[in-house]
Amino acid sequence: MFTYALGAATAVLLCLPTAFASEAASGRAVKPFFSKPLVLGAHRGGRSLWPENTLEAFKNAAARWPDALLEGDAQLTADGHVVLLHDKTVDRTTNGTGPVVEMTLAEIKALDAGYRFTRDHGKTFPYRGKGIVVPTLAEVLQALPHSRFLIELKLQVGLAETTVKVLQEADALDRVAVASFSVPLMEQARRLAPDLICCYDFNQGLEMVKRLRQPDWPSYKPTADILAIDEDMMHEFKLEPADLQALRRKGITVLIHTINNPERMSRLLDAGVASVLSDRPDLLADVIAQRGALGR
Repeated sequence: MFTYALGAATAVLLCLPTAFASEAASGRAVKPFFSKPLVLGAHRGGRSLWPENTLEAFKNAAARWPDALLEGDAQLTADGHVVLLHDKTVDRTTNGTGPVVEMTLAEIKALDAGYRFTRDHGKTFPYRGKGIVVPTLAEVLQALPHSRFLIELKLQVGLAETTVKVLQEADALDRVAVASFSVPLMEQARRLAPDLICCYDFNQGLEMVKRLRQPDWPSYKPTADILAIDEDMMHEFKLEPADLQALRRKGITVLIHTINNPERMSRLLDAGVASVLSDRPDLLADVIAQRGALGR
């Protein structure tokens, strides 16, 4: 998920949750989504532990870490259903082939979403034939009514409208944050649901960081809820601990993705990053526990 292009060489996702800030400092009421820490983020549900973007992954992550932020990727099927799957095709993660947008929900549901998952570089495939399927967003929200999600919307016409409708029907607008590479798509989602928890688009993110360096920063009012970037972009923006504190006081949560090395996890948390996305949420949980930071 979380990679936006900056020029030709730099990749970043700019998406922001407004977590952990004081209401007085930010000037906005803290949304329920951010009432508990978002330190531990399970990228695609924890893609190194379970088949990615599946109910199996999300359920396991939620059971082990109830306060985890569960990240996934949304796409539309040919018949207009929102399913959670990262790639444009089903080839890498299932026993099928073909573009998601050219397949009906029934066709996608017939596939084995655990078919290619392996923890030992292909020696074993522990989830093959276990009945694991590609889930719809609605199914995941229904199965995990108390979990918080960060959902990336892929670049598809109509996906914003359909996703917002799913969130509204599930009464889940207060526990799902939304991100997208597409500025128009995010604008459409916001128009349909003004209270949507959403990510800064690329231009807004650049403007926000620029304002951070200006004398008028005290007057800046956040225009979204989460700044999610990778480590390279954190260095590109020259975000220091003092900057992260300034963002947090504005109600902006900085989320870094996708970190799978414990030393890097710890270094980022020490710097003041509020949330980390990882393919190995088990390692991240160990780092958090060692630091005594889970409850912060």
